[in-house]
Amino acid sequence: MVLSRLNALKEATAIETSRLTSLFQLSKYLGTEFHERVKNFMDEYTRLTLRDYEKYEVGRDSVYSLYDSFRLMDLKNEHKKIIASSFFQSLGDFGVVREKLEYLTKMKMLKAMKIANLVLALILITLLFLNRGETFTGTLFVLLSTTIIFLLLILEDYDNLKIGEYAINISNAEQLFDLIDKERYYPEILLSKVKLEEGRTYRIGFYDKKENNEKIVNLVYNHSFNLKLNNLFNKFKKK
Repeated sequence: MVLSRLNALKEATAIETSRLTSLFQLSKYLGTEFHERVKNFMDEYTRLTLRDYEKYEVGRDSVYSLYDSFRLMDLKNEHKKIIASSFFQSLGDFGVVREKLEYLTKMKMLKAMKIANLVLALILITLLFLNRGETFTGTLFVLLSTTIIFLLLILEDYDNLKIGEYAINISNAEQLFDLIDKERYYPEILLSKVKLEEGRTYRIGFYDKKENNEKIVNLVYNHSFNLKLNNLFNKFKKK
């Protein structure tokens, strides 16, 4: 069930990225002002959902604000009206997949199932313990018990989206930031999951839960990057 959920997430994030790409490309023909608005929307939406991937609803207001920007569209001829029709269709498809992502990221394994897994694992470990005797069975007990515990921990991480899917979401976000010609953004907590390029400028987000806001700092990845990062982290942590 957990792996099926992850497969659904992979498919949905791929569709979401393709629809956002379509929105950006189509908006180029609907006026400079509107195109810039779409560009800013994509940047804000991608940053928010990357930072709070398990709370996908954080992107709702960004999407709603895009609908309020339709008045900026340049629809002076029939050709642009046809493009606008394609834009609306892509936006509708994007809205559907965004709702699906919101549901999938919030969905968790039932507590009853987690308890059942834990109880069955404990029973199995107990039976293995009671059947210990010779050196071989004792070694087998240690190996199987350790494997069972690791499986439970891995299952929990998959359920909390800490394995696999986050890496895919980061990759999609990087693709979108490059498309709209914005520096790549990473929340400070995700830096250990990404590979940074020497001499490239990145936007690093430091989130303050108490004040419920985020400070984004531009940093160049070089020999002093980690030192600057630690200083900024300590600075925002003290606040």
